[in-house]
Order: sequence, then structure tokens, then C-alpha cells
Amino acid sequence: MKQNDVIVIGGGIAGLFAAITAARRGKQVLLMTKGVGALAIAGGTVDVYGYDAGGAPVRNPAAALTELGPEHPYARVGRENVIQAMQAFLELCAGEGYPYKGVLEQNQWIPTALGRLKPTCFVPMTMDASRLKAAGDVYVIGFEGLKDYSPRVMADGLSHYSGYRKNYTTAVLKTELENGRDLTALDVARWLETPSGLKSCIDQIARIANPHALLLLPPVLGTRPDYSIFDQMERATRCQVVETIGLPPAVTGFRLRRMLLGCLRKWNVQMIEQTNIIGATVERGRCAEIVTKNLDRERSYRAQSVILATGGFFGGGLEAEPGGVRETIFDLPVPAPVEQSEWSQRHLFFAGAQPFAKFGVRTDERLRPVDEAGKVMLENVFVAGKTLAGYDYCTEKSGNGVALATAYRAGLEA
Repeated sequence: MKQNDVIVIGGGIAGLFAAITAARRGKQVLLMTKGVGALAIAGGTVDVYGYDAGGAPVRNPAAALTELGPEHPYARVGRENVIQAMQAFLELCAGEGYPYKGVLEQNQWIPTALGRLKPTCFVPMTMDASRLKAAGDVYVIGFEGLKDYSPRVMADGLSHYSGYRKNYTTAVLKTELENGRDLTALDVARWLETPSGLKSCIDQIARIANPHALLLLPPVLGTRPDYSIFDQMERATRCQVVETIGLPPAVTGFRLRRMLLGCLRKWNVQMIEQTNIIGATVERGRCAEIVTKNLDRERSYRAQSVILATGGFFGGGLEAEPGGVRETIFDLPVPAPVEQSEWSQRHLFFAGAQPFAKFGVRTDERLRPVDEAGKVMLENVFVAGKTLAGYDYCTEKSGNGVALATAYRAGLEA
């Protein structure tokens, strides 16, 4: 049985970044995943903290971190760790030739496919929304057959915002991909990676757009974590180009995941995919081994430390049962009201956090799981990402920010 230094469980951004963090410090890391994680279809931006508890927009996430309650994961790991984690992420992206734009002291407001503005902190260079605010003429570009993206809806929505009342022109381009089904952004991105597809797109834009205008596109500028298609389009059209946030499947998250997977290979992280973990062996307050069972037989994997980044309810890290909630690998306690009627508010999108959104595993400041009395339950297990209790990533717009901050801390601890 091979002995690893660190086992990371989870294929989302928290698991990937935790594995990279530990591996870069000389540890032998094994990453175990059941699926690809939500990052593969998500927006690829890093929301650190977008809205406070009262629903007010946060302008300076770095300053707002000091106002969070003690149960919030940011408070658990500490403001300095959050700062270090974000810096580590930015340095990683820049080193891989896919730099991100943004600072922790100021949120950016980027356009979505519905014509709304969303607060986020760090974005790919293709999503520099400050260009949109400064632009005069804006061409909102769609693609024939691309579902869930209407240039007219986007233009109408943005024009309601102060500072975004522009001279909008909408256009829908042909892709030659129509085959009787709706297209996704991934289809169009792959088309643009072909010389004929990129040329066709640029030629169509050149016929309708004036030079020096701004082109607002869905997230379709290729699947690779680089800016080659973005640069070629700007040079050929003589326009500025900005990608929006798109509905899943969004290519920007696909690019970020692809970059992180490349880092795993670079740092010799072993990865086992489609793994069915059925439990763990605990000896004297420590995880001794992780147990899996696939079609052939049970297997056991040992490590000095384990990072648990299996996600929340949607990721399978937490499961709801009659009268309670359980964590699925170690059966760690997840505090929740006995009456399930108290788990949620009547209206899903009411102004405030849903109680169930904050369910998760409680930890100490080192991210080790604790019981109701605050006693550490597993000395060598560290929890990261949406498995953690104390925050509503959807309402406060903090999902990838918490994932990176806690993954970084867990990677250092492990």
C-alpha cells in the first residue's frame, strides 16, 4: 500500500487549489475525485465578497472581511490568510500565462447574459468590464443557435444602469454549426479555435462594427487557458473585446479548470478520477486511510493528512436525511434544526440567507473538524470549500473566494 503525504478529496476549485498548494511545498499528493466538479461549467471568476448580510453591495472586500462573524470561513482562517491565498492564486495564473485582473480592495461589476451587473473580485483579462463602462459604441454580439444568450435582452438590461447607457447595436452571427440542436458556449468556443471559424467570425464582425468600438460577446473565446483568440480578434477587428458571464456551461470555468489541471501535472500530483469513496478508517483521532469501492474491489489509501473538499449538498459532500444532515465521508456532525421546516425560508429568493445554505462542518481556525463543544475530532483532516459551515456563498457572492482561501490554508496545514 503506497503511503502519500496528503490525500485531497474533491475535484472542484477548492480541491484542485489545495492539492497544488501542498504539492508546491514538496508533498506527495493524491487527488481523488468522483466527478469534474462545478468549476468545469461555472463562470471562472473569483467572487470574494459581493454583498453584506443586509444585502448591500460590497465595494471593498478586503475591508469588509473584518466585519464578518466568527463562524464565517474567512473569519476562521483570518484576513491575512485570505490576502495570501488570493495573491498565491494570482501569481499562479500569471505564471501559467493566463493572468487574472483585479485587486482585493475593489469589486468589479461585470455584465451577465441577462443584462445585469454582478460583483466579483478577480476575472480573466477578457472580462475587463471597465472597458465597457468607458466605451461609447458597443456591439452586443450573439451567435445563431446559442441558447440562453440574447443580445437584445443584454443591451436592454445594461441600458437601465447609470453609466451604461450606450449606443448599443445588436448582431447575431452565423457559425455553420447549426444541426438541429441548440448550441452551447463550448460549441462556439471550439469553432473559434479553428482557423476557418475564427476567420468567419472576424469577417462578419468587420462588416457591421466600426473600428475602435467595443464588442461584447458571450464567453466563447476558446477553451484554452490563454488569450490567443482574444488577442487575434482585437487585432483583426481593431475593437476592444469583452466577454460576459454566461449561464452554465460557461467556458471561462472550463479554461480555469484546464489551467489548474496542468499545474497538477507539473507538480506531479497523482489523480484518481471517478472514485467511489465509501468511508474512512479512523484510529486514535486520526484518519488512517481512505476506503474506495469500484466495480472490482475495495481499496485503501493511506496518508499523513487528508483535505476534505467534497462540496455541499449539490456536490455530494453533505446529505440531508429525515431530522438531520450528514457529511458523507467521515460522518462528521453538521448542526441543523431538528424541524426541517426551519431549514429554509418560504420564498427561495427572499432578501437574506437561506438557513440550509449555511449548513456544513464546523472547524477550528486550522480547519480541523470540531464537535458541538469545539473539540477537534480528527487531528489530520482539514476541511475546505462548500463543505464548511457558516456562509451562504450564493447570497453573499463568495463561493470561489472562500474555496481558494480555505484550500490555501488547508494545503499549508496538511
